Amino acid sequence: METLWLALILGAPILAAILLTLLRDRLTNRAVWIAGAAAAISLLATIALVPVLQRGAEPSLSVRWIPAASISLALHLDWLTLPFLFTEAAVTLVAVIYAAGYHHVDARTPLFYALLMLFAVGMSGTTLADDLFLFYIFWELMLIASCILIALWGEGERRGAVALKYFIFTHLGSLMVLVGLIVLYNATGTDSFAALRAGVNLAPSLVTLVITLFIIGFCVKMAIFPVHLWLPDAHSVAPMPVTIMLAAAMLSMGTYGILRFPLGIFTAQEITGFAVPMMIAGIISEVYGALMALAEDDIKRIIAYSSVSQMGYILFGLGTLTHDGVAGATLHVIYHAIVKALLFMCVGLVIRATGRRRIGELGGLGGAMPLVAIAAGFGVLAIAGAPPFCIFASEWMIFSGGFHTAHLSLSILTLFGSLLTVAYALLFWGRIFLETRPEGLKVGRLPWAMLAPTLVLAAFALLEGIFPAALFGWADHALELIKSLVHVSGGL
Repeated sequence: METLWLALILGAPILAAILLTLLRDRLTNRAVWIAGAAAAISLLATIALVPVLQRGAEPSLSVRWIPAASISLALHLDWLTLPFLFTEAAVTLVAVIYAAGYHHVDARTPLFYALLMLFAVGMSGTTLADDLFLFYIFWELMLIASCILIALWGEGERRGAVALKYFIFTHLGSLMVLVGLIVLYNATGTDSFAALRAGVNLAPSLVTLVITLFIIGFCVKMAIFPVHLWLPDAHSVAPMPVTIMLAAAMLSMGTYGILRFPLGIFTAQEITGFAVPMMIAGIISEVYGALMALAEDDIKRIIAYSSVSQMGYILFGLGTLTHDGVAGATLHVIYHAIVKALLFMCVGLVIRATGRRRIGELGGLGGAMPLVAIAAGFGVLAIAGAPPFCIFASEWMIFSGGFHTAHLSLSILTLFGSLLTVAYALLFWGRIFLETRPEGLKVGRLPWAMLAPTLVLAAFALLEGIFPAALFGWADHALELIKSLVHVSGGL
C-alpha cells in the first residue's frame, strides 16, 4: 500500500493529463471534474503516507533506467519532502476548484487542465525524486508546463513576451542548478540522493563553486532580489489558477532545493561562509518587495511583490543555520502558501466582480462584498504577522533564529523591516474595502466555486495559527536531515 500511495501521488495527475489530452473533444465539460479528482487523489495519497513516516519508515520506489551510468528512476518520501509535497498537493486542489468558477469553458479547456496537472506533477516529482537525473527532469517540467499556460491563457497582449521572459530567467537559474548537479554526479559516480547524503568529497574550491551555483540557482526560483525580475510580470499576466500555483507552491521549490542540496549535503563548516550573505540577501528582498508593494497600483502586482518580500523572510531564516531559523523558514513555506493563495484568490474575486484591478479605481467594497472583505482581512493580518494567524508563528521562529546568531544587527533589521509588510498589507485592504466607493463602480455576482475555497483558506489561516503543533512536528523531523544545521546555542 505504501508503494501504491507513493505511485498515486504522481500517477493520478499524469493519468488525468493523458486522458484530457487524448480525449479532449469528449471531455470538454468534464475536464475540471477529472482534474479535481486527480488532485484530490494526489492529496489523499500524501496524507495517507504521514502515518508511515510517523512509524519511522520512508516509502520509496525505484526502477533501474540507465544501469551503465548508475541512473535510476527513484521516488522517496521523507520528513524533509513532506511539508513541500503536502503544500503542492493542497494548493493544486484549491487552484483547480477555483478554476471551476474562473475559467470559461471552450474547446481548449481539457488542455488547460491537462497542463495544470503536468505543472503539479513537475512540482511533486521534484520533491519526491531520489536521484539527480529525475530531479532535474521534474524541475524543468514545472517550468515548461507553467510557461505554456502563461503563453496560451495569460491576460493581455504581452503574455507571449512575459512567458518568454519567465522562461529565460528561470531557465538560467535551472542551468546553474544543473551544473551543480553534474559536479556532484562526477564526484560520487552515482545520481542517488542516498550517496550524496552519505557525504561528498570535493576540493574546497569546488565546494564553494557548487554551493554558490545552488544558492543562486534556487534563489531565482524563489524570486529573491535581484533575480526576481520574472515574477511580477508572470504573476500579473498568468491566469489566476496558475498564479495561485506559482505563488503558493512553485516558489517553495527554491526553498526545498536549498534545504535538500547545500544545507542537506554539506557540513556546517562548509556552508557557514554563505550564512551572512544569505541573511543580508533575505533582508534586502524583504524590504525591496515591501517597498514595491507600497508603490504598485495594480492589485495583482501588489501581491506579487509581496511574494518577493516573503521569500526574503525564508532566505533569512535559512541563512541563520539555527534550529529555530530553519524550522521557521520551513513552516513559513506552508503558511505563505495558505496566505498567498488566499490573497490572490481575493484579488481574483475583486477583479471578477468589478472588472478593475487598479487600486485607485476601487474602494468601498466592504459592504458590497462582505465575505471577500473578511477573507482578505484575514489574509492581510496573516501576512503582516499578526497573532493568532499562522504566519505569526513562523516569523517568530525566524526572528528567534536570527537572535540566536552573532549578527544581532541583521536580526534587528529584518524585525523592523517587517513593519513595511504591515504598511502595504493594511493599505491594500483599507483602500479596496474601506475607502469611498468610486462613482460608476458596479459589483457583479461571484461564483461559489471561487468564493468557497477562498473562505476555507481564510479559516485555515486562523486555525493553523491557533493549532500549529502538527506542522511544528513536521518541521522538527525535517531538520534531522539538515547536515549544515548549527545545533549549539549562539549559532554562527
